[in-house]
Amino acid sequence: MADFSPQLLLDGLRAAHPAPPARYWVAFSGGLDSTVLLHAMAERRADLGAPLAAVHVNHNLQPQAAEWQRHCAEACAALDIPFECFSVTVRAADGESVEAAARESRYHAFGELLAADECLLTAHHQDDQLETFLLQAFRGAGPHGLAAMPRQAPFGRGRLCRPLLDFSRAELEAWARARGLEWLDDPSNAEARFDRNFLRLEILPALRQRWPQLAATVSRSARHCAEAAWLLDEMAALDLAETGVEGAIRVVALRRLDPPRQRNLVRHWLAWQGFPRPSEKKLEHVLSDVLDAAPDREPCVDWADVAVRRYRGMLYADRRLAAPRTGAWQGGRFALGEGWGELERVAADTGLPEGEVEIRLRAGGERLRLPGRQHHHSVRKLFQEAGVLPWMRDALPFIHVNGELAAIGDLWLNADLLRPRGWRPQWRGRPRILEISPP
Repeated sequence: MADFSPQLLLDGLRAAHPAPPARYWVAFSGGLDSTVLLHAMAERRADLGAPLAAVHVNHNLQPQAAEWQRHCAEACAALDIPFECFSVTVRAADGESVEAAARESRYHAFGELLAADECLLTAHHQDDQLETFLLQAFRGAGPHGLAAMPRQAPFGRGRLCRPLLDFSRAELEAWARARGLEWLDDPSNAEARFDRNFLRLEILPALRQRWPQLAATVSRSARHCAEAAWLLDEMAALDLAETGVEGAIRVVALRRLDPPRQRNLVRHWLAWQGFPRPSEKKLEHVLSDVLDAAPDREPCVDWADVAVRRYRGMLYADRRLAAPRTGAWQGGRFALGEGWGELERVAADTGLPEGEVEIRLRAGGERLRLPGRQHHHSVRKLFQEAGVLPWMRDALPFIHVNGELAAIGDLWLNADLLRPRGWRPQWRGRPRILEISPP
């Protein structure tokens, strides 16, 4: 690899994306790496084929945060590059590092910013890739983790690209110093209490002294792992096509696979639905406790906010959500809470009457008569007939009008209450798991 140059940067972008995006956004922290990326893109802006802009995220974690934000704004103004800034509040969850929480906040802001077909450029370089690979190895990661950071990936409504992965930090610094560029130094980068900093400050200098080409060779290993991960995903997709039904997996079909393919399939199935990958221990519990439980049991394995359950010979995964909101529904829309969507009243030729409307949860023993039926049925029997998953039954919104059960979400209406020119509930954004019924 030749020394860094803006032309090599542009060549790499064109190789990855022959057709330019709607806009390039440079994630600009003001540090060395993003300063090089911003200036290099600015030097070649006439050849980009797309507008260039920069975005800065102020994490408000350091006393100098406001000063850093001003520096970035002034640097972009000097280059005549449009500048956007997000100010975020970083809150680390229990067991989560501030570093990880800041990254999550930062990428959430980036995702909100990116429009369709736009491209976010981050300044991760070869040394960052080395650190990521080693940290993943220390955590016992498999091929997906050891693939480290991909050069490009779908992100939000657009794409994320890392065009500096072939260049070392030393090459970037040499280019910046030759042009007299100024950049910010974050004092937290010198704190060895953070894992990545400890690796960079205490471990890597000795490794590089022994193996000077370490970053380049480990980057090659990461590419090999990325190819292996892709092949595993291809195999899992084929297995899922054979064993999956509407987002669930047939247990009997899963059992026919060898254990490595079982693990590969379940990991892929969870990732495909947007769930975090389980630890090795949790995955083994899924494949033993859930698959091997007695037929009359409804086992569950959970981690983070995800739960995997078995019911009627099928494996299901969904988010563990807090109970939906209840109370008086004054009209218009009723927000049920995070993950549950909202109810909306929609005018109907035949619908429910006006009156005092209240959202409640299931109390037990409820009955109603469905349109087209002569007799009343217990809600319990309706749930069984429709295959409503057991763990969802007590969380559905029961709609009462003037104290009488009128509807359950928008799944069933009480025929006894239907009137000409009434209204019906429409449930928008309801949990996807409700659309998946057992066979």
